[in-house]
Amino acid sequence: MFQLAGNRSATPPLVSIFILSAAALAYEVLLIRLFSIIHWHHFAFMVISIALLGYGASGSFITVFRHRMLNNFDSVFIINTVFFGLSAIACFIAVQQLPFNALEILWDSSQWQRLLLSYLLLTLPFFFVANAIALTLMRYHNKISLVYGVDLIGAGIGAILVMLLLQYFTPVTIIRVLAISGITAGIFAFHNLAGVNRKLFATLLLLSMLAVYLTPHKWLDLRPSEYKGLTQTLQMKEASLLYSHSSPVSQTDVVQSPFIPFRNAPGMSLQSEAKTPEQLAVFRDGGEMTTIDHVTDISALEYHDFLSSALPYHLHDSAEKLLILSSATGAAILQADYHELPQIDAVEPDEQLSLLITERFAEYFGWHRIKHKVEIHTIAPRGFAASDNDYDLVVMGPSGASAGGSAGVYALSTSYDYTVEALQSYLELLADDGLLSITMWTSTPERGNLKLFTTAVAAMNNTGISEPQNNIAWIRSWNTATLILKKTALTAEQIKRVREFSLSRSFDLAWLPGITPNDVNQFQLLQEPVFYLAARSVLQQQSPVPEYNFIEQYKFDIRPTTDNRPYFNNFFMWSSFDEFLAMPGQAGISMIGVGYPTLLFTLVQASMAAVVLILLPLLLLRSVKVKTEIKREAGKRKNIVIYFMAIGLAFLFIEIAFIQKFTLILSQPLYAVAVALCAFLIFSGCGSLYVQRLMETAESSVIPDLIRRSVILIAVIVILYITVLPSLSSTIMALPETVRIISAFIMAAPLAFVMGMPFPLGMAVLQQNHPHLMPWAWGINGCASVLSAVLAVLLAMEIGFSGIMLCAVILYLIAWRSNRM
Repeated sequence: MFQLAGNRSATPPLVSIFILSAAALAYEVLLIRLFSIIHWHHFAFMVISIALLGYGASGSFITVFRHRMLNNFDSVFIINTVFFGLSAIACFIAVQQLPFNALEILWDSSQWQRLLLSYLLLTLPFFFVANAIALTLMRYHNKISLVYGVDLIGAGIGAILVMLLLQYFTPVTIIRVLAISGITAGIFAFHNLAGVNRKLFATLLLLSMLAVYLTPHKWLDLRPSEYKGLTQTLQMKEASLLYSHSSPVSQTDVVQSPFIPFRNAPGMSLQSEAKTPEQLAVFRDGGEMTTIDHVTDISALEYHDFLSSALPYHLHDSAEKLLILSSATGAAILQADYHELPQIDAVEPDEQLSLLITERFAEYFGWHRIKHKVEIHTIAPRGFAASDNDYDLVVMGPSGASAGGSAGVYALSTSYDYTVEALQSYLELLADDGLLSITMWTSTPERGNLKLFTTAVAAMNNTGISEPQNNIAWIRSWNTATLILKKTALTAEQIKRVREFSLSRSFDLAWLPGITPNDVNQFQLLQEPVFYLAARSVLQQQSPVPEYNFIEQYKFDIRPTTDNRPYFNNFFMWSSFDEFLAMPGQAGISMIGVGYPTLLFTLVQASMAAVVLILLPLLLLRSVKVKTEIKREAGKRKNIVIYFMAIGLAFLFIEIAFIQKFTLILSQPLYAVAVALCAFLIFSGCGSLYVQRLMETAESSVIPDLIRRSVILIAVIVILYITVLPSLSSTIMALPETVRIISAFIMAAPLAFVMGMPFPLGMAVLQQNHPHLMPWAWGINGCASVLSAVLAVLLAMEIGFSGIMLCAVILYLIAWRSNRM
């Protein structure tokens, strides 16, 4: 029987560990939600890295001071729970005082300093949690797998618990709840642990909870970036907030501005004499803006016929059945109503947006006039596209107000609505003579619409359309472009109508069967007709001898987007980097965009912080005893570094890949983060508990064999998932939301269970052979996790998420070969 030396009679503070881990993970997920409101949700990877940096730094800290801390374990444990609660509040308040603006990050060096300071401040709460957990692992080293399992299960429960809290409470209220919960963990430890000055620590715990409770509300009020749309809009004269609602998915705000009225009409022709009606502005997380029209009668909707998105209604005037993907606040519904469509299905994943036009502002919107022919489905476009329907028209409009001022910040976000697989599924929804219409904002220089075109051609090829050049119409206005796709060739009559529609509204042709260079770039003049040039080049690639490859020559990445690489808004190319930097002034920086460089610089900052806070203290140890031991075991030390570095990188690679896969299934990034973290942590915890049970009855010599078996199982399951996940995801997407969440949870279970084994098995080997190196291994694992959270996103942009998962398999195999510690 394999038994580890230690104090076997004492019971670890498992309840405290459970509560503390749950509070920490809930705080991590909450930070992602708060970053969505204050900045942008695309910095989620940074929040994960922040949390892991705190865990890694604690390993170094304990390595240096472990004897003193273990000798006062009871007191130190409780103090760390108190510090977690206090720092969770204090550090968030401090970070909000930093005027960080992601849009200026490339040309203002002070923004990097503020980002780094934010990074370090938000690390502190997780540092204190990690101290408490790591010390417990060392103190109760004979029950490593038990403590680690309870830690993971508690964290998993916390990840899903915060989603439930967000249904009923504001994020600010939840911060207080989590801070007090962390301190409460100290109370349980106070009752369970001996050797504590009870009166002193009881007073400390109560005063700490009181301090959190009495923190002025205005200190915690969210302060969105001054550069976000909502903040700027509310600075306009007489602008006021009419309605606000917070949910786990988004913060929805409705603004009216009577003095400077809103005029949102994407791509409206300059030839139009129709006026836009009075509008209310709707902001999601303070950024993306849509509007609600004030509809008194049908004449108020005339301006919708002068938008480029009206083109499909002029090509298919006998259409009866329409599908709107991402209907938002109903502009596309009103456009369809103006063109007298008798049956309208609208798909909108954010229920709050739909409720604005059907309930809260229903009279303003005129919902009673059209509700008999409109059915709104609360599901993601991809999920609805998995259903079996035949539509005459499928339309998808621009998502919110133009993102031209975002300077590439959305490059870090994934979008599964504009991938090759997505467009294939939309085409399959069409009747034989049906039309798919997608309208998108233009930009200077053009990027998004060109990537959409290459993606569309790839999708048409995949559906068996051999000559897509005959099935496409493409026009552009002064700030939008509308792409029409058809499963069969456009008729001569439809081609004629495209020309008439464009000419009467001064829209430019970008592609049409029979188009010539003289037909393009007539109204909204571009330096080069890049829309036409891109279309001609991409479509000529279908021929045996193409003239040249426009995609490879273009200065931006406009390759087709796939579910494996769903970064539609990432246009960065290294080959253009030097050329952009050489441009005068800051012109080149605006061409680069902030997304990809932000990712790179964050990786550099994470690496620097990891070295300083994790590795450097280990190199500067003043304990001669520890130095001597480490020198004497140089060979073993190398294996320790490789093993714990490899499993740290691999675990996060797979976890982040699943977060993105779950984003496709669940349609909401925050749901994906919460479900993935919950599933992986709970089932990894179960795997760790299983290891504890095995080690209670097995000999120590079986540990290498257990590591080998777990790695082989991980490799087999990952390869199986890479093979079956695409088809499985398509099936799950069409299911109701609750079923999708449960399905995602179950999908992660087998892999997560096995992934919970390598870490406690490695720690068990260290406890047996080198117990003084346990906190060092904890720090190395944390260091790897810090880097992997950012590195996974960076690699996914290049090799896709399947490639990330294969990299994880290789890393696990490397760990297996290095398990002789």
